[in-house]
Amino acid sequence: MRRVLYFFLYLILLLSLKHSTATVIDTITLEKLEKGFSLEKKWLFVVDDKPEYATKAFNDSDWTLFAKGSKEEYLDSIYKNAPVILWFRYKFIADASIDKKITGLEFTVKDACEIYLDGIKIKTIGTLEINGEKGVSGFSAKPEPMPIVLDSGEHVIAVRYSRFSGAGDNRDLQIDVLNTGTGFSASMETIENSIDNLLDTTQVFIFSFFSGIFLTLSLFHFILFLFYRKNRSNLYYSLLTLLLFIIFFGIYKIISGSDFYLTTKIGILEIVSILSIPLFFISLLYQIFYKRMLLYFWILSTLLVTGLVMVAYSEDQSTGSLFILIFVILSFIEILRIYIQAWRKKKEGAGIFLFGILLPPLGTIVLALIAYVLKAMNFTEISTTINSALGEFIGYGMLLSVSVSMTIYLAKDFSKMNLKLSQQLEEIKKLFQKTIAQENERKRILENQNVELEKNVKERTKELAQKNRDILDNLQYAQRIQTAILPETGMIYQTLKDSFIFYRPKDIVSGDFYTFSQKNGKVIIAAADCTGHGVTGAFLSMIGISLLNQLVNESGITEPAQILNQLNAGIVSSLKQKASEVSDGMDIAICTFDLKENTLEYSGANRPLYLIRNGSIEEIKPDKLAIGGFRLNTEATFKNHFLKLSSGDSIYIFTDGYVDQFGGEKSKKMLSKRLREHLLSIQHLTMSEQENSFIKYFDTWKGTNEQVDDVLLIGIRI
Repeated sequence: MRRVLYFFLYLILLLSLKHSTATVIDTITLEKLEKGFSLEKKWLFVVDDKPEYATKAFNDSDWTLFAKGSKEEYLDSIYKNAPVILWFRYKFIADASIDKKITGLEFTVKDACEIYLDGIKIKTIGTLEINGEKGVSGFSAKPEPMPIVLDSGEHVIAVRYSRFSGAGDNRDLQIDVLNTGTGFSASMETIENSIDNLLDTTQVFIFSFFSGIFLTLSLFHFILFLFYRKNRSNLYYSLLTLLLFIIFFGIYKIISGSDFYLTTKIGILEIVSILSIPLFFISLLYQIFYKRMLLYFWILSTLLVTGLVMVAYSEDQSTGSLFILIFVILSFIEILRIYIQAWRKKKEGAGIFLFGILLPPLGTIVLALIAYVLKAMNFTEISTTINSALGEFIGYGMLLSVSVSMTIYLAKDFSKMNLKLSQQLEEIKKLFQKTIAQENERKRILENQNVELEKNVKERTKELAQKNRDILDNLQYAQRIQTAILPETGMIYQTLKDSFIFYRPKDIVSGDFYTFSQKNGKVIIAAADCTGHGVTGAFLSMIGISLLNQLVNESGITEPAQILNQLNAGIVSSLKQKASEVSDGMDIAICTFDLKENTLEYSGANRPLYLIRNGSIEEIKPDKLAIGGFRLNTEATFKNHFLKLSSGDSIYIFTDGYVDQFGGEKSKKMLSKRLREHLLSIQHLTMSEQENSFIKYFDTWKGTNEQVDDVLLIGIRI
């Protein structure tokens, strides 16, 4: 939670820079590392690019101290003119308490940089915009720590920083969140704390949990409103919980963000959403207690909108901030007024709402007293843990308590409506009791209906059982059809003598398939994975096999990239994806062998090729494009890779079903790393023996877990 609070402070504060003429070198101790030490001050900088700036011995006495001062406008003017390189240097002394200890160094970067420690480059984040090369942002809201080992004494961290062209443009908005001037933030802590923070999923769980709760509440009460539109309280509560969902889901996106400018926009949306909560809450209270909107609501709305516009578009943000502050104060006063008036007039629901608001503060006071007592009893650690959680408890507790109290009130209101309906039904029932004959006739009819219903249920059950058998028969027949259209492995092994195909569908029919053709003296083989598995994947696989056979055997196309481009066009056309929302597609790796020339052409749609030569493995990466489905860049085409093969080379193509299988001691995914390790360990075996090894390894890894996807793995040795 500490990281999230820091990050929101980082978003909301509008930072500026000051010039200073002297600085004192920081001394970093083990105690500081255990608490987390920020490297936000005492950076020296220069607008130049020389390699000696990274060295420890370089004299930077004439560099400018990057403290809070007047350098921001100067740097922004440099960045706006053209993409340039800046160097930053930070000197510090490592105390003897951290001598030879592994330390975690963390950098959060807007654009791209190279990081040096005592002249040695330890990491490159993103791609620097130099020599005409397009820069790539290395931003991550949760950066990986860099492990470093420090000797006691003085050290220098040097940063070669590139801010992209136009990145400093302020455009129309005056809000400049996430602007630290330097464009990066840095900190150091013990490697144990760094790893714990990196692996900690508590924040993700909390925000996912609250997002799910508020989205569920929003949908539930919106459905209630649709069924009973006279009660508009459900609509307003649905909008309030939808706003809370947006806030928590936005926080989740921020703490997992990898795009700086998108994260910035989400941050601005979060600020607006958080400030809008009082307005939505007041509108709900008006609807519950007054059944209408009061004039005061529109006054508050005007204050908020005016303040936000002035903060966003005015150079003088203080006036806009004042409007927002007045809005917050008046909103709090109005909420308090509504509650007090509702309580005094004993309006229905006032007690429930008051209980929901008071419960978290009362709970916080009780926890604080417990912590105080525990501290007095020398249970310091437990007391500290409770005290550190009080802020989160009252914050989350308030959200849950108020939301639950609202839900209880609305449920109670809905229950009252049902009670009235029940009373009306009771009156109707009394009218029916006036005539015994009619009642007896009704019972007789009901009894006959029950007998008929039981008969119908039995017949329906029998009918469903028969339909299930028919479906199974159809699936088994579809399996025979799919097996028939797949190429015979005997023909493949006759041409590619030292090869194997490990093919195991998850269901009766499969979404994975392979093809094999010989055309113009070349051998074409492919491994494909269609969207989904089972029946949906099988239908798409049949389309894919048919199109591939047409392209290779009828049209004579043997170049893999051209085949994939034509296959993509065929899938889009066959499924009418341009005119509909159908987004099905496939991932595929395709190889064309020239066995006489010992050459290989490869092209892949999200599926790589592994080449093992002389005991080392090389991954030929695919294009990050799928066949069919939705594409951001509809003009993108596949690339062709040409490889010269040598005797003994081993080639492997496969779908993702093998590496995505859950298993092992901790029921985790196998992942590509284990597959590569296993590949290297069995290169002394023949391909037939390798197939048996892969089957055994897969079954051992899977254990008692269910197979998660279709599996296809093809190996070929030259």
